[in-house]
Amino acid sequence: MVRFVIKKWKYQVLDLLAARFVGFAMAVFRALPPGSYVVMAKVLGKAFPYLPGYRKRAIGNLSIAFGKEKNEEEIRSLAKEVFYHLALTSLETLYGVANPVAYLANIQVEGKEHLDSALTQGNGVVAVGAHLGPFTALGTRLGSLGFKVNVIINMRNFPKFWKKINDVQRRYGEHPFPSKPRSLSVRTGLACLRRNEILYIISDQQQRRGGVAVPFFGRMAFSPPGAAIFSLKTGAPVLPVFVLRQGPLERKVIIGKPIPMEKTLNQKKDIVTLTAKITNAIEETVRQHPGQWAWINHRWKQPRRAPLDRREKPV
Repeated sequence: MVRFVIKKWKYQVLDLLAARFVGFAMAVFRALPPGSYVVMAKVLGKAFPYLPGYRKRAIGNLSIAFGKEKNEEEIRSLAKEVFYHLALTSLETLYGVANPVAYLANIQVEGKEHLDSALTQGNGVVAVGAHLGPFTALGTRLGSLGFKVNVIINMRNFPKFWKKINDVQRRYGEHPFPSKPRSLSVRTGLACLRRNEILYIISDQQQRRGGVAVPFFGRMAFSPPGAAIFSLKTGAPVLPVFVLRQGPLERKVIIGKPIPMEKTLNQKKDIVTLTAKITNAIEETVRQHPGQWAWINHRWKQPRRAPLDRREKPV
């Protein structure tokens, strides 16, 4: 009980500090030129590796993914690039919230025709993304084009912080909603698709509880099945959608073609099959832009009580 109260109090304090920092940062970024956050990221990115465990975890994950393709020096160099992009994403998010009009104007969109075509089916669209590039800008950029974009966010522990961010995002067509309680989140997501809107789901993190084992960079990884479940339940097509950095200030939203969906009498198998295809689409994009992905997640960690056959056998 005491531990619970202390933990709750800790998050309340951190949430208040984070919300005030966002307010301060927004005021600062409104007075600075666009390139300022790029310079800051170069400095901050050098400090990231000194955070406990991050450097070791990033190098370990990169070694799993590229150990057969890159030598130790190349992997360490790539890790430095990863930390730069992590810092850049944090600062860029704050700059975008402070200067939404100017920021969104510099983000090009490629593949809009795929999204337009998918929405003509009337079942909504499940847009799957990743912690890749300035991913936090995707909802507002598509929203600024007139699309209704709904985003599931885990905002339980930091409500004041997320309110600061979300208030701006809502003005530009992005509609965030909390991932907890789960039952309400599922109902909200289904309602979005039934209104023929876009449901944006980040699908690249490890999910040991409730996740399904599918290949990711040649190794089994427990991946979130949420996007597949929403799609199979509603008939909404799944489109891979990412935001990538093309240069210091140039950004581009890339919308891919729908991921083929197979529906059989075996629902469990269908979920695994579609989740594997979604994970593969994410892997292909990460392979092309490895420095822009967040390699600090425990992506290949196994559940404590996972059966051995699920740990070892590919789908």
